[in-house]
Amino acid sequence: KIPTPAPGLDPAGCAGPGYLDCWKRYWKWTKTAEFKQKMRGIVLAKDFLDDNYLSTEVRVPVTLLQTNACSPLATNAIGGNIWDNFSSQSYKDLPSVGTVTVYNPFSGEARPYQMPAGGRGYTRPPSLISVWSTAPFLLNNSVGPFDPSPSVAARMRSFNASIEQMLWPEKREKDSVLGDKVPGLIDRTSETSYLTVPAGYLPDGLRQFRRPLNRYLPWLFTDAGDARIGPIPAGTPVGLLANLRLLPETTDPAERVAHDAKLVDVIVRLKHTFESLPPNPTDEQARQVFVDADLGERMLALSKCPDLVVNRGHYFGTDYLKEEVDSPEEQEKGLTDEQKRDLIEFLKTL
Repeated sequence: KIPTPAPGLDPAGCAGPGYLDCWKRYWKWTKTAEFKQKMRGIVLAKDFLDDNYLSTEVRVPVTLLQTNACSPLATNAIGGNIWDNFSSQSYKDLPSVGTVTVYNPFSGEARPYQMPAGGRGYTRPPSLISVWSTAPFLLNNSVGPFDPSPSVAARMRSFNASIEQMLWPEKREKDSVLGDKVPGLIDRTSETSYLTVPAGYLPDGLRQFRRPLNRYLPWLFTDAGDARIGPIPAGTPVGLLANLRLLPETTDPAERVAHDAKLVDVIVRLKHTFESLPPNPTDEQARQVFVDADLGERMLALSKCPDLVVNRGHYFGTDYLKEEVDSPEEQEKGLTDEQKRDLIEFLKTL
């Protein structure tokens, strides 16, 4: 429930290519004294929770949320993909939200990443109804501890710990390798492992030459023709492997061939470099492969989502929220500890 009419939320003029400009107009309005005065009246009314979905249908740019960009980068519903018929044309016409900051998982170096247009880059937030039962938080359940028990007591324990991390971001888990060099946690492998890519999922450029290559490059293929890569050392970013773009995101024949060539190059380099390690290599020796052979950078360049910090963002109500504003007065201040505690108790009633 918000005051109406809400500037920037007109579906007739704010769908599709012009959505981001409309969103900025709406978000600027929410910082005005007029909006806040009207909003306080709505919240304090006895019927505030009646028929209240406790969410919004607006698409929130990930540049504001500052959360992990992998979910907003999903390609299933964009034009020409598997859920094409289940997404609207106005979704497919959405403009780019701009750039987000991603971090090199080996050095911690911050770098800009241009978000694509065509539907990606936005999040529709879930409802706050029964939010006490749905921790850990964020789209990837990365903020707070997971408790498999469905009991109310276990749900409340998880909620209390998770909401503390949401409202006090300094309490969130830090990366085991880079620490404070990155703003959160990077999921990393816990032990030495191998990655097997089934033959049917290999890129065309590699699959069609699999039999002759199997003779000359036996270290790359299993007897079944699958590509087996490793040993992958403990501490390797999981997203570096899991987010590898195996299939090109284009229908242009030339671009598809170029993508396959790059992917084949990475797979062959990765496998060959690991094979060059001494017998029974240490994790540190194997880990250095990604840096010395420039494999980490090559893999990031082929990643569907190079944003590997999983538990950052959603800093609303905290001093961590830094926005691009026209004047210092528009920068929202964080809640006090007492206000945060009051908010937590209110959320338990929803």
